[in-house]
Amino acid sequence: MHPVSIIVISVLLIALTGCVSKDQFYRGMYEGLKTRETNVHPQIDQHPVPQAVMPYEEYEAERQKLQDNK
Repeated sequence: MHPVSIIVISVLLIALTGCVSKDQFYRGMYEGLKTRETNVHPQIDQHPVPQAVMPYEEYEAERQKLQDNK
């Protein structure tokens, strides 16, 4: 890829993230990484043991609790 294209794409991404609140940005990152993980490492068993993935709200609450304890 050309260096100019990389710079243009980077500027656009930075500008677009500026239009989103911090919470929405982190929520999108969390959900995107969670989806990527399930795509990269799919379950071999078609009926896996029900193991709920932590929703973002629980993750954020636990993260805040841990930060408050520091």
